[in-house]
Amino acid sequence: MVPTELGTEDITSSERRVFEAFAASGLAGVALHSLNLPDHGYKLTAELDFVLLLDDIVLAVEVKGGQVSCRDGLWTYSDRSGHHRTSREGPFKQAQTAMYALRDRLRQRHGQVIDDVAFGFVVITPDVNLASSFEWDEETYCGRGAFNRGVAKAVDRARAYWLGKQTGRLPIGKDLHSKLLQDLRPSFDRSPLLDARASMLDAVMLRLTDEQFSRLDLISEEPRVICNGGAGTGKTFLAAEVARRQALLGRRVLFTCRSEVLASYVGNMLAGTQVDVMPVGNLSINEPYEVLVIDEAQDLMTFEALEALEKGLVGGWADGRWVMFLDQNRQARLYGDFDLEALQYVQSFGPVKPILRFNCRNTREIVFQTRAYTGADIGVSAAGTGPEVTFASVRDRQAETAALEAHIRSLKEHEVLPQHITIVSVRGDWGTSAAADLRDARRGRISRLTPELAATWPVAQMTWASVLDIKGLENRFVCVTDVDSVESEVEIDLLYVALSRPRAALWVATMPAVNDQLRALFKKNHAGAMDAYKKAAI
Repeated sequence: MVPTELGTEDITSSERRVFEAFAASGLAGVALHSLNLPDHGYKLTAELDFVLLLDDIVLAVEVKGGQVSCRDGLWTYSDRSGHHRTSREGPFKQAQTAMYALRDRLRQRHGQVIDDVAFGFVVITPDVNLASSFEWDEETYCGRGAFNRGVAKAVDRARAYWLGKQTGRLPIGKDLHSKLLQDLRPSFDRSPLLDARASMLDAVMLRLTDEQFSRLDLISEEPRVICNGGAGTGKTFLAAEVARRQALLGRRVLFTCRSEVLASYVGNMLAGTQVDVMPVGNLSINEPYEVLVIDEAQDLMTFEALEALEKGLVGGWADGRWVMFLDQNRQARLYGDFDLEALQYVQSFGPVKPILRFNCRNTREIVFQTRAYTGADIGVSAAGTGPEVTFASVRDRQAETAALEAHIRSLKEHEVLPQHITIVSVRGDWGTSAAADLRDARRGRISRLTPELAATWPVAQMTWASVLDIKGLENRFVCVTDVDSVESEVEIDLLYVALSRPRAALWVATMPAVNDQLRALFKKNHAGAMDAYKKAAI
């Protein structure tokens, strides 16, 4: 077994059980756990759960724990905590393509000698038995029953099957066996290309979609606009761009919002322009503005706030030029003072109401999980696919800190820079946060998000933020912690904001009681999330 034992890092219980089964199997050979390949036919990287280097064959092993289902060509995998993910690529296709990627990479290293080596794959589902299918041969599959009877028998059956298909292949001699093991050994750690993959996703997200261009044109032409869109649809970017364009026309422009952190962040974006950026709590208006741009307008939807803003706008709500960007999905209740009648009041002045439908921040996986657990429509992902969303089930705060520590260590091994990592606390209290006990925190290597920090976002260190402070901001890699409950609407709203912050990868720590609540939410929302996922994949 390589490694000889598994550590405490993020490893699924199913992989751990298969690891233990291989270790106790008596099979002659080497089992390598979690082998990453930097080259793949159509993915940025490929990962094999296990590679078995036997005397006469190399077997790629794909493990799928928990519930496995396939409907209309879409596979759904559920772990023991009830978390779900989907893929159009089934486990047999995953194992097959990874096997070919491994063979091709070894051929590049060793030449034609690899053509004499037999390769194969086997899929193991230790918790369930899949129905038989024309898409795979039974010899390439080990279900729950076969796994419980002994994994060695399943491996021997797969070995015989693949050797029968590749007649003339030679045994793997001692010298070649050593060379192959030496080549594969350095690849045990996770792929170092994860941060590079995030850079590629960033490049996609920075390009404005056609929808955003059309919205900018519409907003430029209309005097009054209420633009609605879910998290990740580019509202803050568009709000800043609208303000900049209006200022270039020679108009006095005020950009405002409720959050001091967000105002500081946008102020940095608009540095060098003639736009005044102020949070509504710090408004100081000596002369009314000709254009008012409001981001996160749902946070200011009270008659008191509207009255204060109207005093600083030429023409007021009825005849002035103003643009509001808001998200009525699951952000309206976060401050507890959203007034629907206030929204209806500003709507009575006849604004145009464009809707942003394309998500330019989150990957398809993050969009699916956010909608599946919160029911919120955050648009169709324009960024494509990314790493799978990871849920870490923990029993208490100490275990949560340990899991978070292991995940951050894993990200660093992937060459992820600290400034690309943000820990988002749903509870929002640093003193009781699982992050407060991290090694990096004790050494002063984690910065808490403040208005001053937001002015230079992203900063040179790892960051920690409450949900309310991170609204409107984002980062490549987000770790969501301190989830106490997701029963009330406000708690689900907080979860919605937290889940939708990452551009590349999302990790979430959950305790047993929260897992039960998430299962109930998934049961309620998964149908809509699945339909949206299918449409996005077309």
